[in-house]
Amino acid sequence: MYLVPLSALPSIQPLETVNQEPGAALKQQEGKSSFANIMREAIDTLRQSQETAAADSYDLAMGDVASLHNMMINSAMEATAVETAVQLTSRAVSAYKEIMQMQI
Repeated sequence: MYLVPLSALPSIQPLETVNQEPGAALKQQEGKSSFANIMREAIDTLRQSQETAAADSYDLAMGDVASLHNMMINSAMEATAVETAVQLTSRAVSAYKEIMQMQI
């Protein structure tokens, strides 16, 4: 699982750079990660960890467990990935609701 550190998140650009050219801000951020990319990575990590945990559960049920500690680590990674995806989703929804309630 990959967690994005806060220092690696793109900062808010000054208004002057946005007003230079209609697509200039988007061109500058092509190399940087956007919220959509972060969300996509979180969902991919969640899928991978769920598949790994499901395979471990199947192996445990069949009595074919080579290392129990690896199975527990994979299970904890899945729980963390689920919590991350839920937090990202709920924060995105709350931000959207807050933006929609703003008066123009």
